[in-house]
Amino acid sequence: MQPHVTPLKIDRKEWAPQQLLELWRQHLQGKDRSAGTIKKYIQAVAHFCAWYEQVEQAPLTLSTLTPIALIGYRNELQHEQHKSLSTINLHISALRAWCGWMTEQSYLAADPAARVKLVGGETSSSRTGLKSAQVNALLRQAQISRDKERNYAVVQVLLQTGIRLSECAALTFEDITFGERSGLLRVRAGKGNKARSVPLNASAREAIAVYVALRLGMEKPSLKTVAAKWPRPKSPQSFEPLWLSQKGGALTTSAMGQMLAELVKAEGELVPEGTSAHTLRHTFARCYLAEI
Repeated sequence: MQPHVTPLKIDRKEWAPQQLLELWRQHLQGKDRSAGTIKKYIQAVAHFCAWYEQVEQAPLTLSTLTPIALIGYRNELQHEQHKSLSTINLHISALRAWCGWMTEQSYLAADPAARVKLVGGETSSSRTGLKSAQVNALLRQAQISRDKERNYAVVQVLLQTGIRLSECAALTFEDITFGERSGLLRVRAGKGNKARSVPLNASAREAIAVYVALRLGMEKPSLKTVAAKWPRPKSPQSFEPLWLSQKGGALTTSAMGQMLAELVKAEGELVPEGTSAHTLRHTFARCYLAEI
């Protein structure tokens, strides 16, 4: 379920950027961003707003949130000698994400940050995802955790598909086409409410098979037997959530994020502190897709 966003007012100029910053914070909390990332992004945008007011001697408004203002801020950051390249790009990335969200939500008619580039030739986030040894360490930790079959399957799906945490938490049986030799995962409402399908490789399917075995009435599952018993489309069981909490209810996005954070903390040796579902998206994009 998408976080509630206050509807657009008739005159978009009535909104103060600071009000929208708080709404954006609520939006980020419902996504797969870590608490640390959210804090840094909010602080970066707040710093820009304070800088603009100091320079222009007037509060920032949506009408004065222009590419010129954003580029001026980026240039100012570059002239501050104590600011590292990664810090500058963090500020720019936060502003681009904030402006992009406001545009998607129709608070802005056009994205003023669309052509504001990162500095130093960087084209994307500095995070490169986990290395193979770190991935294996995280998977091993999942296999010895309290709800090991579910946790291992969740981590495998995130790693092997690159979907967002909220998209993973929202999965039902009907969203999965499970076959012995192939599989497909359907994201019903991704970013921008766009549906898409993602292939499910053998590693992800095997982990899911072990996890759902008891719910499908099997003691010794295999890809073949699970595929044969997978709930048919539109059947009552097809609408059940794929991931269940220990109390038997649907596993929420926040609970799934907490589970992942606990795995990272418990491993505490190879897996970097702060590793989140977003890190796993980077791992998929920069490691797995590079092999295709």
